[in-house]
Amino acid sequence: MGVDFRFAREGDVGAVAALVERAYRGPESAKGWASEADILTGPRSSVAEIAGLIARADSRFLLAEDAGGLAACALIQDHGDGRAYFGMFAVAPDRQVGGLGKIVMAEAERAVRDLWSARSLSLTVISIRDTLIGWYERRGYALTGETEPFPFHEHSGALRRDFHLVVMAKALG
Repeated sequence: MGVDFRFAREGDVGAVAALVERAYRGPESAKGWASEADILTGPRSSVAEIAGLIARADSRFLLAEDAGGLAACALIQDHGDGRAYFGMFAVAPDRQVGGLGKIVMAEAERAVRDLWSARSLSLTVISIRDTLIGWYERRGYALTGETEPFPFHEHSGALRRDFHLVVMAKALG
């Protein structure tokens, strides 16, 4: 799979925001298995949020590009003390089967080790997304037992409210 990796720059904000929306919400997201459209409507993020994250010194958006353009992205953040965070993982809906996600995940793990000497990588997943939790478990991530409330105040389009976020983590070699 021929993808090139780089970190997002200010000029990438619109493309990253569009990819995150396509992967998680709306009709196109239904083509992939990572859609949240059955539990949440409305925007997943915003241009302002993406721009703010790109501007932060402790954050990077890892981009995976190929001949078709931006194929995937992931937010990585330095949480200090050898800990890093992985989020806003988005793979274009028509690319969600075929191994690209595994490649991006491995590159994110490498990047946090190289950038911040991270020894662990954590992420959060909506608690009712069993298929996604299983996917991360197959990549070596484990449920930590920690939970966080879902930010319903930021996502007014919740179609149900019977979930929270679970924290998963992996020790990096």
